[in-house]
Amino acid sequence: MNRATPRTNSPLGRPSSRRDSRRPHQPALFEATPTEPPPRELSSTYPTTVYRLRTTPTYDGLTAALHHRYLREQGFTAQRRTVGDSPALLVYGVVARQRADWCDPLASLTGEEMELGYSTGGSALLLGVDAQAYALTYGTLGRFMIAEDAMDPTFGIDFAVRALVPEDIRQIRRRVMGTRGRVDRSLVPGGTHIRMYGIDKWGEIVGQISGRTDNPRLTECRRTRRAMRVTGSDSLQLRLAVAPAGLRADLREVTRVCRQASPLADLEFITQIRPVRSTDSRLATLNDELDRQLGQDVPADVGVAVPGHAVEVVGQAGSYTIRIPRSGRRRSVSPDLELADLLAHTRGVPPGRRWESMRTGQITVCADATGQDEIATAPASHWLTAQLSHRTSQLMLHEGRWYEIGDQHRRFLRDEIDQILARPSGVVLPAWPPGEDEQTYNRRSAGTGMVLLDRKLLRTGQHPRGIEGCDLLGPDDELVHVKRADTSAPLSHLFAQGAVSVDALLYDKEARRALIEMVAQQSGRRLAPGFRPRKVVYAIALGSGRPVTSTTLFTFAQVALYRAVKSLRAEGVEVEVVGINAPEST
Repeated sequence: MNRATPRTNSPLGRPSSRRDSRRPHQPALFEATPTEPPPRELSSTYPTTVYRLRTTPTYDGLTAALHHRYLREQGFTAQRRTVGDSPALLVYGVVARQRADWCDPLASLTGEEMELGYSTGGSALLLGVDAQAYALTYGTLGRFMIAEDAMDPTFGIDFAVRALVPEDIRQIRRRVMGTRGRVDRSLVPGGTHIRMYGIDKWGEIVGQISGRTDNPRLTECRRTRRAMRVTGSDSLQLRLAVAPAGLRADLREVTRVCRQASPLADLEFITQIRPVRSTDSRLATLNDELDRQLGQDVPADVGVAVPGHAVEVVGQAGSYTIRIPRSGRRRSVSPDLELADLLAHTRGVPPGRRWESMRTGQITVCADATGQDEIATAPASHWLTAQLSHRTSQLMLHEGRWYEIGDQHRRFLRDEIDQILARPSGVVLPAWPPGEDEQTYNRRSAGTGMVLLDRKLLRTGQHPRGIEGCDLLGPDDELVHVKRADTSAPLSHLFAQGAVSVDALLYDKEARRALIEMVAQQSGRRLAPGFRPRKVVYAIALGSGRPVTSTTLFTFAQVALYRAVKSLRAEGVEVEVVGINAPEST
């Protein structure tokens, strides 16, 4: 069994170099046999992951930022140190697995019994530099030694948008706004301008950005006289000086950039979705509403998302373990992580304590199917996404924190939505009385010269479970999608439904043929053999009979509508939005 042990004879806990012990060294011709290994040349910088801590830069403050439960479980202890004149805490250690989980399936397949283990190590150095506290982490385990709520999740992005060269962006990770939690990653190894990534500035959150900075005040840039690779997310990854004076100077420059430099014009849009401060008076109301929805069977504004640092490993997931305090349930293991899996726990928590239990609970990604081989973990709250409004503010839950949509973002959206809604439509629909369900309304609307296709699915090889082409086919072959909604989630689904339908009818011959046959059977109308959708109409009835405007339409629904219109127009398909009125009272 190969077991690693912590090394303390090299700076920052790095292991000393060593020869391959499995093969004896063969001296080259005329090579003198050394009596001692030659000293290893130490680079003046080292790749480091840095977290900005929300604590005081004192020994007590640094101690409060440690993940004490994790340290106790692993038997790790923090040691007081100094880095130059800065107070510091050093933690390091190794976690050994006596037997790898994959020994059993290999033994079953080959009949060869194996007893192979492995070890994982890491270290964290917490230090205060002037008025700011930082944590430097190394190895796989380093970040687990720091308490999640002590980390400032805006730190890496704060630095990146002020320091990176916009023409030399190497990688972007962004999350699409909404309750589906979709995460996309784009990579250009040679670097390109930020504009070339095609980021939807008004519908996506940039969670990680990687590029180069040419700041000569940083040791690595000054040493090499070249731009340095930097990655910003909740942490900052860059090469920092290993000498105490140089390290402190580098961290001071990082602090200066974040506090004094303005975001670069080409990167400023990334800051338009900003975190809500922990002292914000709206948080209590937001958390109460979220707590209420976590007790429902199907919450309207809550979904599951993957935390940024776990994106790298979810492809390796064999299972997920869920542990929620006060739920009355033991730790559960699920092959896939669905919202229903979380709600099965939260519904058992007393009202008013559900969100708190999500923050103290944990979800862990495991490489095996039994939930034993842990490869990433985060508070359960970081696996949720939600979208809520508070008076005139629109806020989104992302990795355990609330974010507010910036004014510039909202102004742009409002202008775009006003233009979309101002487009007149030839489709006229009857009023929708309160209490009438959608199926009845669509059936009644079909009497106005439209073809009823509600709940009739187009089944194809690409969509074996079937999709709705539309709810109603208009008099000029418009695809009309109808929805009554009191929250943003149903409307987001409506807009996505229109885009999926058009995609199938444009590029799937089976779908087109199925629609043509369906329309003929329902109404006798003959669509052209080469039918292609040319217009989509979204027909919307808002709660209490409100008109559909940029003021009454939920902000997250505005984002979804904007994205759908942008996508459909790129395919040459026109989009119209029709507001369905309530009957006039007599």
